[in-house]
Amino acid sequence: MRRRAVNRLRALDDWLLSAEGWARVEEVLGELNEAVAAGSNDAIDKSLAGLQAMETANRARTLPGARKTPIPADRREQRNVLVGRLTLDLNGPDGPRDQRGTHPATD
Repeated sequence: MRRRAVNRLRALDDWLLSAEGWARVEEVLGELNEAVAAGSNDAIDKSLAGLQAMETANRARTLPGARKTPIPADRREQRNVLVGRLTLDLNGPDGPRDQRGTHPATD
């Protein structure tokens, strides 16, 4: 699951969204950050579902409307911090943390 999160976060580099779209991404990244900090796989899944739903808007980027821009620098930094945290969890000395029974605090 965390590997899927990293892949979805890295895909943000390819998105073109309006300012409102990037504001929503900021909210979702904040939710994901809290979920990762809490070690809540259910909350991580919920946040990832929020990003997946936004991909529809990304695919519609050719439609007329508000000006679309690539990921803003502050969203990129927020994303990079999350990718770093998730990558540490995947590559840490105890291995992946999204396996039940591996870390008692997350069970």
